[in-house]
Amino acid sequence: MRELPGTASAERKRWALVAACVVAGGLSVRPDGLGTPLAAMGAGLVGWLAQWVWEWSRLPAYMRSRTEHDQAWRVLQPLRWLTLGLVVGLMLLAVIRLVIEPAVPSIGMRLAAAGALPLWRRVIIIYVAAVLEELIFRLLLLSTVVGVIIRLLRSTTLVPRPGIVWAANAVAALAFGVAHLPSWSSAPGTAMLTVSVLALNTIAGLVIGYVFTTRGIGPAIWTHVGGDCVIQLLGPLTN
Repeated sequence: MRELPGTASAERKRWALVAACVVAGGLSVRPDGLGTPLAAMGAGLVGWLAQWVWEWSRLPAYMRSRTEHDQAWRVLQPLRWLTLGLVVGLMLLAVIRLVIEPAVPSIGMRLAAAGALPLWRRVIIIYVAAVLEELIFRLLLLSTVVGVIIRLLRSTTLVPRPGIVWAANAVAALAFGVAHLPSWSSAPGTAMLTVSVLALNTIAGLVIGYVFTTRGIGPAIWTHVGGDCVIQLLGPLTN
């Protein structure tokens, strides 16, 4: 059984996530005597509040009802979910290079731009994106949507129905896809480019959302890291 909220193990994980959010928040802005600590503190506060929203949404009960905690996988879990992210990232990269790029050559400009950055900066981008985007789109937004729907329907069940969870996953994934459109602004915009970027990131969001709702925020972050490693590190090498 997975750890119940309030247990010592759950509390350690709670504060570990807050610490990860603090670091990611500090790294998300240019070094500044005031801006950096404010961004770090803000991200940490959102990380703490988002975990409360997750518990309020009743998703912990849904997660426990879908999977059992396998002690044998505990040490290997990061590698397990990182591998899943790598596989998903490779599939998306193949679609970009083999299907979309021949029709929209400008989509390759975004990958080329990533390759122009120093390796250390790309690693920071991967870390910040994985932690903060999962914090916002999964732990906060997806959980909020589930909790709101449950209360609008006046559901008394302790475990959210799969339809509610998948509806929330779709909303969060679509928002995740829309949020990635500005980062592709360096490539000349076309309708097909917009649709492609939106579709690919929404699909990735659905996969990560499924991992989040059945396994938790940690596996979701590792899956996100794997996908971003393909796009940020391997993608530029395929030009």
